[in-house]
Formats: sequence, structure tokens, C-alpha cells
Amino acid sequence: MLNERSSYSLAYYISRTRPKKNGQCPVYLKITINGDKASFPVKRHIYPKDWSTSRSRMKGRTKEADVFNRYLDAILLRGNNLYNDLLMNHAEVTASMLKDAILGTNDARPKTIINVWEAHCERLTSLIGKETSYANAQKYRTGMNHFQAFLKKKYRVGDVSIKRVDHNMIKSFEHFLKTERGCGYNTAIKFLQNLKKIIMDCIRNGWMQKNPFANISLTTKEVSRPYLSEEELNRLMNLKINMDRLDRVRDIFVFACFTGLSYIDVKQLTRSEVEVTKEGAWIKTKRQKTGGNINVPLLEVPWRIIRKHSPYFDDLHSSDPVLPILSNQKMNAYLKEIADLAGITKELSYHIARHTFATTVTMLNGVPIESVSRMLGHKNIKSTQHYARIIDQKVNNDMKDLSAKIDGTMAVNWG
Repeated sequence: MLNERSSYSLAYYISRTRPKKNGQCPVYLKITINGDKASFPVKRHIYPKDWSTSRSRMKGRTKEADVFNRYLDAILLRGNNLYNDLLMNHAEVTASMLKDAILGTNDARPKTIINVWEAHCERLTSLIGKETSYANAQKYRTGMNHFQAFLKKKYRVGDVSIKRVDHNMIKSFEHFLKTERGCGYNTAIKFLQNLKKIIMDCIRNGWMQKNPFANISLTTKEVSRPYLSEEELNRLMNLKINMDRLDRVRDIFVFACFTGLSYIDVKQLTRSEVEVTKEGAWIKTKRQKTGGNINVPLLEVPWRIIRKHSPYFDDLHSSDPVLPILSNQKMNAYLKEIADLAGITKELSYHIARHTFATTVTMLNGVPIESVSRMLGHKNIKSTQHYARIIDQKVNNDMKDLSAKIDGTMAVNWG
């Protein structure tokens, strides 16, 4: 247990090097916890001849001695009670922490991981819409909640000094995420990356000296990104659906297939973010997840879907939503029904629409990866390159185009 007592003592002494002009010396209380020491004056002075070094008290049985010693006893009682309180709430109690508690100040209190993490979350929340997104702020808060649950499960404490976060604790937290929380490999790694960000902030502020993440790899694994083929997408678009709820979900899914917008971006899409000019219509907005700019020209298919479900589109106010979208949970549930009706064996979910836009609708039709990256709102083209790696058909088509170009111009006469 992190809060196991191994060495703790409170003891009084007098400082003979700092006497008053009348010869009295100040009384100090020395705190020792596991070799860590701190001391402070207790606002009492005494002549060295009246001090009992063995008893750490004023000598004699006079009324003055009784009052003097009762005062010292009261501070010891307060110190012991506060020490026990600190043990209940912290995995590690230092001499400075107890001194701070006795004096009623917070100046010397060491930083704790949950407090630092909470401050980071509050800062992110205040910057939503300016420098960060709601999703990013929520990601850090979820990571903090997981770590606090881990501390309570593993160490029976709600917080811990940042100096106690070491290699073993990090690996134990990773195991907790994968077992107790049921996180997949990449999800667990992302929560560990959150923790590392907090730790690195502590190191930059001088609150920690060693990096406990040294020699710990936080590289995520390449994951399969399913998408619909052109044949499957056509099958879905031409499916006759008589149920209004399924028809609406199918249309919004197809809308995302032709725009690349994520669920939250479609849900929050307003009239002001759809620009209509003589040259055509565009969606111009920002990704809720990353804050990246999205600029997507509206093709005929998504434009018809907007007109179908917002017949009074031209009369909408700037803040009105463009499409009537259900909750993400219901969308995914209904998409499974639609997949069965369309004979699609892939496990259909809303996010597959974004993958389909990146692959089948754009890259396989020759749209440059730079343009696709911009339309997806990626801040780094590396995020878009994940889609390019999984399109074997595109590689095959590219090589056929190359073959057609060089045939006849680079032919070899074998004789």
C-alpha cells in the first residue's frame, strides 16, 4: 500500500542559535516522515535552563509550566490528527504537507496528479471553440476519471503525488484500462498519451525531475478502416425503403458518404455553413473534433438530400440545423437494419460513411490526396494517408494507367 506508515514522528527542540535579547530560545516542532524532515517555530520561547531535552517540555510543576506544556500537547494532537487525515486522502504524505496543514497554509503542498489534470481539463473547457474542441476537452476528462478510478481500485486513494507516478504505475494503469475498463489497444494508448501530456507539463514546470514514460512506447496500431465499395454504395442508394425512420437514416448516411462529414459535424451543420452561389453550393465549417477547416463542394446527391429533408431550406435562419439527425446510437442501430435490407454483410456504422467518402467517392475517382485531406478537415496529411494505404484497387488502377501511358513508348523488341 502506498499509504503504509514506516516512519513518523513529531518532536520539539529549542534553537539555541537564535535566542532573544533576554536569552530565551524559540521552540521548534520537527516533523519526520520516512526520512523527510521539516520544522517550524511554534511561537513559544523558553530559557535553556528551563527546557527538558529528554522530555521536550518545560521543567517543573508550576502553573506556567502546565500552561506551556498543554500548548505543546495541543499542537502535537493537532499534528497527529491532521497526519491521519492526510493519509486517508493521499497516497504519500510528506513532512512539508503536514507542516503546511498544521500552519493552515498551502504554500508547500506538493502537486498531485488529479489536481494538475483537473486544472488542465478546466483550461481546455475554457478554450472550447477558440483553441480546442469539446471532444478534445472531454477526452482528457474521461482519461482523468479513468485514472482516478484506477487509483481507488489499486491503492484505495483518490489522488497521488505526481512524484509517485512511475513506470510501474503507468503499466498498471494500462492493464487496468484493458481489463477493468475494456479498452482496446489503441484506446488505451490514447488515454496513456493524455496522462503523458499531464506528466510532461509537470516536468516543464519543474514539479517532476524524471520522466516515468521513458522507454514506454505509445505508438498506436494500424487499424482496418472499412468502407463501402461503389457497388455497395449504389445498392444502398437505390434501396426502396418504406419506413420513414430508416429512409431518413439511409439518406443522412449517404449524405456523409458524399461529404465526408462526421456524425457530430452533420448534427451541428447549420444554414450559415452551407454557401450557395451561382457556381454551386459548398459546406464551409470546422470539425468539432479537431477544429480543422472543412471545405466541401456539394455534389448533386447530397444537395438533393438537403432539399428532400429541408424543403424550406431557403427560408431557414442562419442558426437552424440543415438535416434532422437522430442520436448516433439510434443511427448505428438503424444502419444495421438497412444493411440487412440491402444485403450488405459489412457491419455498417455511421463512421463508415466518412471512410467511404475518402476512398470510394474521392480517391478511387482520382481526387488528389491533398484535396481529400482538406475536405476531411485533417490538420495533417498523414491522417489521410491511412485511407490511401488500404485501397488495393486504387493501386491496381494507378498501375493500369501507368501501363497505358508507357505501352508503345517504352516497348522492348525481344527479337
